[in-house]
Amino acid sequence: MRLPKVPKKTAPEKIGSILDSVLTERGYLTICKEWDAVAKWKEIAGPRLGEVTECERVENGILFVRVSSSAWRQEIVYLKKELLDKIKDITGCATIRDIVFR
Repeated sequence: MRLPKVPKKTAPEKIGSILDSVLTERGYLTICKEWDAVAKWKEIAGPRLGEVTECERVENGILFVRVSSSAWRQEIVYLKKELLDKIKDITGCATIRDIVFR
């Protein structure tokens, strides 16, 4: 009598990769990453800009940020490209393509 072959054991899959797969499959991963940018705005903007700005929402790939004064708004516009790069680096979100300072 022959014994049945025992399949090789595979390493368990990490919960993070399972969660990413489910979120991607259902179309929620993009939304999660966009809202991660909102949640981590203070980290993205840094301490100085974080004090004078407040991230409000993301709509159609545009991040809306409230700025405390028009003088700050004018200064921060020049940092837009750098902030978009930091959003990608910190959150992994590649769908935010613009920032509107209000």
